[in-house]
Amino acid sequence: MGSTNRDYMRDDDGTGVASWGHDVPTTKWLIIVTVGLFFLQTIFTFGEHISYVEEWLKLDVGKVLHGQIWRLVTFVFCHFRDAPFNLVFNMVAVWYLGSSLERMYGSRELLWFYLASALVCGVIFTCFGLKLFLPMPLMGANPCVIALLALFATHFPRQEILFFGLIPMQIRVLLAIYIVVDVYRIMQAFSGQGTWASVAYMSELWGAAFGYLYRQQRWHLSSIGDFFDFSRLRRTIRRASTARNLKVFQPEVTSNLDEQVDAILAKIHEHGSESLTDRERSILQRASDRAKNRL
Repeated sequence: MGSTNRDYMRDDDGTGVASWGHDVPTTKWLIIVTVGLFFLQTIFTFGEHISYVEEWLKLDVGKVLHGQIWRLVTFVFCHFRDAPFNLVFNMVAVWYLGSSLERMYGSRELLWFYLASALVCGVIFTCFGLKLFLPMPLMGANPCVIALLALFATHFPRQEILFFGLIPMQIRVLLAIYIVVDVYRIMQAFSGQGTWASVAYMSELWGAAFGYLYRQQRWHLSSIGDFFDFSRLRRTIRRASTARNLKVFQPEVTSNLDEQVDAILAKIHEHGSESLTDRERSILQRASDRAKNRL
């Protein structure tokens, strides 16, 4: 997309030898896994060319409602086998957008962003499926790609790309086109000229909204992983247990020092100073210090 001449898009390990994706491992592996699964979709089939991979990963609302919740995310790693160009377009976009964003946000954060955008769109599609008949499952990385596009546009709105390798276009213009088309389809559904079932498949719109909100709200999704850091959880439990076992010493509070001093003086008068305990001598010393401070 016309980006290879930019320094931040080059893969060079400092030795002059290209190392593809060495500094953007998340982007690289997202592409590898998606392309690899596409080939597995094609190879492992049964019956009337039904793919084992698709059957386990595509977003089928009925199967999600029966407990197969992994489909809310895994559908973005599958693409329709009769539309290979959609896979190519998506993976080129993931590389172009994801590699830049990964260098900005870090590998872990980009992975969480990618998976979270898939989850949000998967949940929305499933909600539509609770009320509507959806004739086809949802597959494809389109929502994640548009989420990356929206986030990229918040940083570099005037960045130009070659749309379909031919048409120079600013990122913000391309994003606006996607949004306007989907909004138009929603308006058609409201007016009765379109169906609400078609709106359910507009995962790109939900992806764009997620990418925009992510930047506006300054979310940090990788911190969610801290809740699953079991070593940190064990340390926290250990500290809490230690704190419960500690006994805090609280010195006895003297409510009426003068009365205690009078009682001690009476004791000295009757039995002499040798009869005083250490605690009584401490009370006398405290009373003496208080008297000196008043002078």
